[in-house]
Amino acid sequence: MKSPALRFAVAALLLSGSPLTVAADSYWYLGLGTGLAYAQLYTADFNPGSCTTCTDEKKEFDVGFRGFFGYQINRNWAFEVSWTSLGTFHYKVDRGGITQDFAYEVKGAGYSFLPMIPLTRNFSLYGRLGGFASQARTTFHNQGFVVGNSSSGLQSNQYSFLTGFGAQYFFDEGSGIRLEFENFGQVGSACSANSQSCTGRANAKMLSASLIFPF
Repeated sequence: MKSPALRFAVAALLLSGSPLTVAADSYWYLGLGTGLAYAQLYTADFNPGSCTTCTDEKKEFDVGFRGFFGYQINRNWAFEVSWTSLGTFHYKVDRGGITQDFAYEVKGAGYSFLPMIPLTRNFSLYGRLGGFASQARTTFHNQGFVVGNSSSGLQSNQYSFLTGFGAQYFFDEGSGIRLEFENFGQVGSACSANSQSCTGRANAKMLSASLIFPF
């Protein structure tokens, strides 16, 4: 290591965070992502009285955001904790020109193991299996078809299985990009005609793109 050129080459390799090192060794990483979130709202929960003279409208897509912190155990396994905001969705019911709007917000924290299949030193496929602690909040606008009768709503905390799959690619500078589909399972609580303390249920999913920063 007496040669300045050799010392420079070794230092450059260590600082570059090359994909070969990232792919072969264990390391910590951070990630940030955004994507298209989908909440399949349960119609029976948001219109339990089955109003036959009403017309309804759903907004079941929104922009979601996620952040995650993980540890690459080896080339074939990683472990992550994450926080995800799936956005706000709407179930609107119109009766006689008055629209009752249920604004449905979903967010939560998750943990998961990621089994990985490295196809090259840069590119790998992976699955996801873990749990998701969700918080669903429903805010009511014109509740009971009374104009101005709004409230901050109700909240339900639930736990569900978290599954998914995706692909990730590391660039030469060491950072990476990830494309992924996640299924958060059922969130919220069930409603009935006599229920006064429910948020309604939804099946939550998200298709996202994320940046990964190993360190």
